[in-house]
Amino acid sequence: MKAVYIEQHGGLEALQYGDRPDPEIGPGEILIKVGASALNRLDIGLRAGKSYSGNLPRILGCDIAGEVIQISPDANTSLRIGDRVILDNRVKCGVCEECIQGSDRYCGTQKRFGVDLDGGHAEYINVPAMNAYTIPESMTLTEAAALPLAAHTAWHCLITQGQITPWDDVLIHAASSGVASMAIQIAKMVGARVITTAGVDWKIAKAKELGADEVINYRDTKSISEEVKAMTNGKGVDLVFDVVGADVWEESLLSLKSGGRLVITGVTSGARTEMNLSILQGKPLHLMGSGSRSRKSFAEMMKVINQGSIHGIVSQVFPLESVAEAHHTMEEREFFGKIVIEN
Repeated sequence: MKAVYIEQHGGLEALQYGDRPDPEIGPGEILIKVGASALNRLDIGLRAGKSYSGNLPRILGCDIAGEVIQISPDANTSLRIGDRVILDNRVKCGVCEECIQGSDRYCGTQKRFGVDLDGGHAEYINVPAMNAYTIPESMTLTEAAALPLAAHTAWHCLITQGQITPWDDVLIHAASSGVASMAIQIAKMVGARVITTAGVDWKIAKAKELGADEVINYRDTKSISEEVKAMTNGKGVDLVFDVVGADVWEESLLSLKSGGRLVITGVTSGARTEMNLSILQGKPLHLMGSGSRSRKSFAEMMKVINQGSIHGIVSQVFPLESVAEAHHTMEEREFFGKIVIEN
C-alpha cells in the first residue's frame, strides 16, 4: 500500500511517500480503508524528533477517518462492513489496574496511532475494534478526520478538567488552531461566553463566524489580560484554555478571576517560562494540565458529534503524496482549523 512515513528524523525531506506492507488484522481488530487523515502539531514534532524517539520507520497520521472493510471473527463489536468511522487515537491495554478501574486515561502502556503505532497517512490501517466510532451519514470523511484529536482534547480540557458551566466567561487562546476552534464550539454549545484571540483580521472574522462573542487581536494590544478585564467588568474570566504556552502564561493567569481555572494543553510558543508566584499568593487559582484522555470522554463526545452539535473545521486539503506541502503550510500558520490529507 501507499503511505507517508519517516525512516529518520529531520525536515520536510524526511517525509517519504512510497510502498509499505499491507496491514493484517489481529485478534479483536478491524481493517479500515483510510479516506482521510488530519495533520497535527504532533506530526511536526515527530518528524523533527522532538516528540518521538521510538522505532522507525513510522507511518505518520494521528487523526484517521475511513471505512471498515474487514472485522476479526473474535472482535466484540457492533460494527459492520461498510461502516464509516473515526478513531480514538489512544490504544489502552485494558488489563492494568487503571484500565480495570475505569481510569484508562492513566494507563501506563497506552500507545498512539501515528506515533507509537503506524498511523493514518496510508491506504489502510488495522486497529482495535473498540477504538472505532461511527459518524453521521451527513458527515464526509474529510470533515470527520478533522475531529478526533482536536475535539477530544478540547472536550477533555473544557468538560472533564475545566468543568465548564453555562454561566462561565471563558478565554480561549489562538482561535485558529484545530483544538481552539473545537473549544469555541464546545464552549458555545454549553452556553458559556467566549473570548478568544487571533492575530490577523481574517482569523478574527472566522472566530466570530464560529460563535466567539469577543475576539482580541493579540498583535494590536499591549495586554490581553487588560482587554479581558475590560470585557468582564474588571472581574476576569472563570476559565482559561491555553494551547500556546510560554508567550501567554502570565497573561493567562492575570486574566483569571479569583477561584478561576486554567487548563493548558499546548506549548507551541515554548515550554519554559518564569512564573510570578505573587499572582498565586494574591488570589486562589486552579492550574491544570491536559494529559491523556479516557474512552468514556471520547464516547461522550461522539454522542454530541452524532447529534450535530460539533463540526470538523477543514482549512485546506492535500492529497496523500503532498504531505510535505501540508507540513509546510502548518509551519507557516496560515490556516484556520485543520489541515486534512485525502486518499
